[in-house]
Amino acid sequence: MAALDNDGSSAIQREIVGSDRPTLSSSQINTVYQISQTAQALRSGGYKQIALQFPDELLIDSTQVSQALQAELSDISCKLFILADTSFGSCCVDEVAAEHYSADIVVHYGRTCLSLTSRVPVFYVFGQEPVDIDDLVNRCKEAVAGERVLVMYDVMYEYCAQDVGQRLREAGADDVVVSTIAVSGRLYRPKPASREKRGCGGESRSGCCGGCTNNKDSNAGDSADAGTGSEGDEELISAGRSWTPSDQALSIGDYVILYIGGESLTLTNIMATQRSKAIFSYDPRHLLVREETSKVNRHLSRRYFAVQKARDADVIGIVVGTLAATRYLRVVEKLKQMVREAHKKFYLFVVGKLSMSKLANFAEIEAFVLVACPENSLVDSKEFDRPVVTPYEMMVALSRSREWSGDYITDFREFLDVAASGKPEGLLQDEEDSDVPHFSLVTGTLKQRKKYNAPSTREMQAGGSGGDLILRNEKTEVAKYLGSAAAEHL
Repeated sequence: MAALDNDGSSAIQREIVGSDRPTLSSSQINTVYQISQTAQALRSGGYKQIALQFPDELLIDSTQVSQALQAELSDISCKLFILADTSFGSCCVDEVAAEHYSADIVVHYGRTCLSLTSRVPVFYVFGQEPVDIDDLVNRCKEAVAGERVLVMYDVMYEYCAQDVGQRLREAGADDVVVSTIAVSGRLYRPKPASREKRGCGGESRSGCCGGCTNNKDSNAGDSADAGTGSEGDEELISAGRSWTPSDQALSIGDYVILYIGGESLTLTNIMATQRSKAIFSYDPRHLLVREETSKVNRHLSRRYFAVQKARDADVIGIVVGTLAATRYLRVVEKLKQMVREAHKKFYLFVVGKLSMSKLANFAEIEAFVLVACPENSLVDSKEFDRPVVTPYEMMVALSRSREWSGDYITDFREFLDVAASGKPEGLLQDEEDSDVPHFSLVTGTLKQRKKYNAPSTREMQAGGSGGDLILRNEKTEVAKYLGSAAAEHL
């Protein structure tokens, strides 16, 4: 609770630690930040208002990058401005701030969750962090010896991933597959919202806009997870990255993942969502190799506990943690539908960057579900006084039949597909059993469910009646439907 009682003096007295990275030269700026390639993309699109979005760790280079890019675009009339403080996570494109300045496009620098935009075009520049490939191969070849290897990486190491794969093959690895990023070096233009209502009027290399409900296989224009595999190959999509398996193996369960990068939300997302044989990570900054399997088990145990706490909750807070990622509005509407069908109460929040002090203002909320990009949605709930779960975890918590399997879905498209399949997960098979207490794995006792959202509650409230409603089922047993969770809390 220290965060709630803090008067702000710690922020004033905090020592500012500057970056220890040396300043880059002009030639290094041009190479690392892909000035020529970026200018070519901006020039071809005819963009005039250009937003350059930097995370905190790259702000030291922002003015140099802006000046270099302005010089490269001296032949056209355009205006560049820098976005430093993002509305949500820095890994997401800040469409809100960009639209405040009427930006035609956002150039996003540094780490990214690869969640594509819904309104503003974006061009990703990942940057280039140094890697000692010789050291990487020498340290990792024994760990992955005799295994099929899938190379994944943080986006700053995308430039050398293919070289790493080739060196591993030369070191004796028989089957090495290197994942690719679909948006690398490509300008992404979101489709107009009106196309989602058409049969298929959009443009993409698959011939569909990607938002059509009658074409589940077309994702190229709609999702960061959409790959561009060659014809005849089965391409598997994961964590914003695509990869094509070898002829001998068609499942990620046959591979060992070698991740290039330090501890990050990207690694956490991969560990949670990918059911591979094992996961090894190589940290280029500290020259360390370690197996992440034990961390996966601990992480899943914590997530399972959060799901059980969410299962006991009767009042749900739906927190919108992104205003840019495609399909986020559809995910919010689906969550609202599931909560209603489970006869629970929900409140909708938009709080910007998530913090314990913000959520603690809503004491009547018993569990929060965070609608955010795949990397920011996996919040460690131990930092909060209420569980914070993902949309998929909330779907499991509301279900009477779906069992926890350890599988994870953080992609909005996959979540909507799973949520749309079968009957509504929140409904009981027999309405007469809806008042039967359930056993809580958190408290070890029976818990009586509170019931909200009765079928006729809205009509009664419109007619001026109270919010609570008492009904009888076929056995004349009394069932009470509550109206206001906030009033009940008070």
